[in-house]
Order: sequence, then C-alpha cells, then structure tokens
Amino acid sequence: MSQNDPTIARRPAAQARRLYLDNAATSFPKPPAVAQAMAGYMTELGAPARGLYAEARQGAEILRLCRERLCELFHAPRAPDGGRGEQNVVFTLNTTDALNLAIRGSLVHARARSRTPVGVITSDAEHNSVLRPLARLEREGVCRWMRVAVDPRTGLLNPDDVIDAARALTLSGVVPALVGINHASNVTGAVQDIDAIGRGLRDLTQGRTLFLIDVAQSLGHIDVNVEAACVDLLAFPGHKGLLGPQGTGGLWIRPGVERQVDTVREGGTGNRSEDPEHPEIMPEKFEAGSHNAVGIAGLSEGVAWLLEQGVDRIRAHELELTRRVLARFDTQSGRGDAESGGELAGLRLLGLAPASSRVGVFCFTHEQFEPAELSMLLETEFGILSRPGLHCAPLVHRAMGTFDPDRGITGGACRISFGPFVTPDDVDYALEALAKVCQSAAAQR
Repeated sequence: MSQNDPTIARRPAAQARRLYLDNAATSFPKPPAVAQAMAGYMTELGAPARGLYAEARQGAEILRLCRERLCELFHAPRAPDGGRGEQNVVFTLNTTDALNLAIRGSLVHARARSRTPVGVITSDAEHNSVLRPLARLEREGVCRWMRVAVDPRTGLLNPDDVIDAARALTLSGVVPALVGINHASNVTGAVQDIDAIGRGLRDLTQGRTLFLIDVAQSLGHIDVNVEAACVDLLAFPGHKGLLGPQGTGGLWIRPGVERQVDTVREGGTGNRSEDPEHPEIMPEKFEAGSHNAVGIAGLSEGVAWLLEQGVDRIRAHELELTRRVLARFDTQSGRGDAESGGELAGLRLLGLAPASSRVGVFCFTHEQFEPAELSMLLETEFGILSRPGLHCAPLVHRAMGTFDPDRGITGGACRISFGPFVTPDDVDYALEALAKVCQSAAAQR
C-alpha cells in the first residue's frame, strides 16, 4: 500500500502495532487531501482570506466553498436565491467556542428583553462546554436552568421528558429561551432523537424557543438534517468526524435567528472599518479577527471526502464495527461475554443503547483496574491508544455510576472510539487485548 494511504499510521519502531482508538477526541488518520490542502495554502497562497488581490480572493473562495460543503452535509435549507445560505455558517475555534457563542449569545440577548431570568433546558448527557457556561450564567442571574435525566441503562433521553420540561417552564410563565441537546454522547455513544425533540418544541412554543444541538460526536458519522429536526443552532468541531485539523469548528445559525444572538467578540472584519459598532451582516457579525484559513482549507477537504464517500456508507461501516463490540456484552447488564465463557469477565460496558441508536464510542470499567490503569495496560501491552477519565461529561458518568465522589468513585471509565479508517480486524484486535487483560486479572485473584 502507498505511504499516503490514510489507514497507515506512523508507528514507533520499538512497537509492532499502534492502534489509534481515540477518535471521539480527535480523528486520526485524516484523508491525505487534508494535509495537502493545508500545506498548499501555506506554501502557495499564504494570504488572509480578506482583500482585493488575487490570493486574498482565492482564500475567500476556499472559505466560501467550505461553508457550502458544510451546508450540504447537514442539509441546510435553501435560500431564496437557490443557494444553501452558506453565510450562516460561522467559523469558530472548535465546538466549545461555538457552544459558548450560542449559549451566551442567545441567553444574554433574551435576558435583556425580559424582566426575569430566562428558561434553558439541557440534559445530563451534556459536555462541560455546555454545563460550565450555563453554571456561570445561572450564577449571574441570566437564566433558570432545568436538566433532563438520561436512562442510566441506555444513556438515551425520552424526548417527551424534554417537551414536558419545556411545557412546565411555559406553564410557570417562563417560555424557555433555549433547549440544548447533545446529539451523541462522548461517553455512552447514545444518539438522541433530535427530530422528535425539535418538532415537539416547535409545536409547543411556536418557534419562541431556540433549539441548539451539539453534534461533536455525530456529524460525519451519521446523517444530521437540520430541517427535519427543526434546529436553530448547530455547533460542530472540525477535527473529529469532519476529519479536519484541530483549531477548526463552527456554528450554523438558521437564517433570521442571528438577530436573536448577541456577539461575544467584536473587532476587525475587513469591511465597514469606519463604523464604531461591529457589523450585523453575516458571517462577519460573529467572525471578528483573522480566520484560521489554513485550518479551514484542510477542513474543507475533510468535508469533501465525507460527501464523496457518503455519510450513509460511513454509517454502515461503523454499525458493523459497533455490532462487533456489542455482541461480546450482555444486553441487559453490560457485563462482558456473559454467555460465552467469560472471556471479558470483570469488564462492564457503559450505556446499552442498541447499535442503531449509538455511534462508535464505548466506555468500559473493570472491577480490578482503575480506568487509567486499564488504558495504560492497553497501550504498553498492546499498543492500543484509548482515553480514560470523565471525558468532560461528569453528569452522564454520574448517571452511569462511574462518578460518585461520596463513594470514592472518581475515575470514570476507559474509552475507545472509532473513525472511518478503523477496520473490523482492528476491533477484533482490541477485543482480544481486552480479553487478555481480563484473563490475566482473573488468574491473579
């Protein structure tokens, strides 16, 4: 195979195999065109994406094309001119940056028009990128915050619970300004029914509630349709399922909704420099300062690769891998290999949603090892790269019983996660490694 084949990772000579299974944090490897586009921008273009000379115009076109490809990927509604309304894709540093903009920008705007704190609803599946901004805004008196529990067995939300929470707030005289839902968990892999939630909210509040989805673990892995789900705000990373570089991401804002979101940064935009106020035109309203044009050039090629392959094809591949893992665990208890001799005895899988309702993210605990110990064993003994800890999602770990400081449980779990270049042989190798760890632990009892 060619050395440019994205399935080949560079491995230290001292170790025969290095298997990267931390794709929920950052995807690796990337399609070769990603690095090529970034190198080409640095060596052949080098210009900012603002200006009148040819190179600047070329840079601006790269950004425009990336926005257009993103709109195609998540089925943004057509504009009156037949376009995708790509100007409503705002580039940010990452998903965290996008979520801070969406949350603070919308709630501060709503609070300024209300005499009392405004309502906001999230779930226990959320990342700290949602939990921490809301904790601060609640402390500042901006919002009244309600959280909806996930099923501790599956990690799934009941969409009716979200709608009921919105109804309860509305009946109390507080129409929720924002509902924010993590589409797919970075701990359980559970995929929430955003279509049912979005349509239910739209029917209940007649568009008075903004619906925000965090697609950090879903976009690029499964089909995301902002129209079908009545989404108003979509926060995405560039460096995960979109196969781009770190330092890229964005926020899609439904046309018209930008008037309900305040800026969190102001500064240079390359136009209307004479105006002391930051411009309201999109996307400049939310893109103060120079773009990460080099990173966006790479991101654009990652999205292009996804569109070429087809998300349905990628989903089918990851479903095959997911079923391979789930087949080794009891569907009721999550215990390892209960029906076939106990090769994975001592191992527990968090979140038991079926393959059709999850992405390729799996968190494990072992009765004899702390998660960090298990992760280290996988690397030192088998060259498998995993991620231990709370994964910046303490509430879902609490729901799963893997974070309970009162009982001295603080380690979370050990996570493996798949990308499009992970193969069935890779999954079998990882399961075999886990089996050997479990067998070794059992022999030492």
